[in-house]
Amino acid sequence: KKNKAEAGTVIILDNKKGEVLAMASYPSYNPNHPQRKIQKNRALVEAYEPGSVLKPIVLSKALDNALFSPDVPINIPRRLNLNDKIIVDSKNHEKLTPKEIIAVSSQVGASKIALELGYEELKRNYYNFGFTKPISINFPSSAFGYMDIKEKVSDRELATLGYGYGITISPFQIASAYSVFANKGEYKDFKLLKDQTITSRKIISDKSAIHILDALQKVVKEGTGKAAEIKGFSEGGKTGTVHKIRKGSGYAEDLYRASFIGIAPLSDKSLTIFVSIDDPGLNSYSGGAVAAPVFAKVAESSLNYLGYFEDE
Repeated sequence: KKNKAEAGTVIILDNKKGEVLAMASYPSYNPNHPQRKIQKNRALVEAYEPGSVLKPIVLSKALDNALFSPDVPINIPRRLNLNDKIIVDSKNHEKLTPKEIIAVSSQVGASKIALELGYEELKRNYYNFGFTKPISINFPSSAFGYMDIKEKVSDRELATLGYGYGITISPFQIASAYSVFANKGEYKDFKLLKDQTITSRKIISDKSAIHILDALQKVVKEGTGKAAEIKGFSEGGKTGTVHKIRKGSGYAEDLYRASFIGIAPLSDKSLTIFVSIDDPGLNSYSGGAVAAPVFAKVAESSLNYLGYFEDE
């Protein structure tokens, strides 16, 4: 309401137990009300282009493949021309480490990482993280996203895949993917029902997961996610801001989806929390400005309610 947004989603996962703790969608409804207008469970049945929240996932594989050193700077031009598409950063960074690319959410930096990783490895990595395949929860009409698989893609297409366009993913899939960093590189099939069993598999190295957590902490400490800081706890996360598609006319300059996904507290990496705000007003529409503050409020109340504490 504060941002005059159309809709929103929040998901909280218990990383250790592999359980969905909470899901909320807005607009919501009272199923007992006779005049109810049925709304959808956006956390499970929607799928959309997620934007920059995919950058750490791409980097995690590039680190595992030893393509970059996480703390060694690389050249970041202000503009990158790929197949006549100009990819531009909002400021001229000149040099950034891969972790700093995540912290400031550099499009050019993310493009360079994706190009170095290559299409086949990027595809395989996205699949390992649970994208474009059915989810572990048996829920009616649950979405699992889509990626147009091709024999070969242009550098431009590969770059945009690296910063979260050209693939659709559900909120539940995004949250499950980030829990990998909290669980030392293990992907868990989260459960909604107590009697379901949880399976897991290793998809990235412990070392890569630790580096990504460090990068996510930088996002909050010095990057685009400062509004996600939680009083009394340490946290890490990633902002995302994407242009939405206007039916029949491509990407709209005035329609956005803002998101933030984070892990807290970093001392034991207990919770993964995803927030998505759909079509906020144009006064404030970025993930850092719109979704990160919601994350901070949800995380703080959840951690206090669950009895977590962190030594200073």
